[in-house]
Amino acid sequence: MIVPHLVFALLMALVLSVIFATVFRRTGPWANVPLFFLIIFMASWAGGIWLTPFGPSIWGTYWLPFLIVGLIFALFLAAIPPSREEESTVELVNQEKEMAKRRKAFLALSIFLWVFLGLLAAVIIIRYLA
Repeated sequence: MIVPHLVFALLMALVLSVIFATVFRRTGPWANVPLFFLIIFMASWAGGIWLTPFGPSIWGTYWLPFLIVGLIFALFLAAIPPSREEESTVELVNQEKEMAKRRKAFLALSIFLWVFLGLLAAVIIIRYLA
């Protein structure tokens, strides 16, 4: 059952990533389409295998849970404003302090991202082993 789940998660993540990147021009705080795709893919796969199956079935697998979980995560990520901010004309000391704050925020966001992806991977592995 891993292959159909993987295919549905990949398909849903690909479709949602293309739609959000091209139509809405929103990919979350990272402004990076491959990273947006990876998050949607992992979330769609983890949520799709854990939710109670419902909807139409293709290849013996229900694809609607994969779509709904992927769409929810895509909407959440698209709602987060991008980390890019407008350039300001302040003195050099304030710019250095601002850059330090931005680096800390980026580091915290990056750590959260990798911990979240690790948890999603653990959830997927646990489901197939259980």
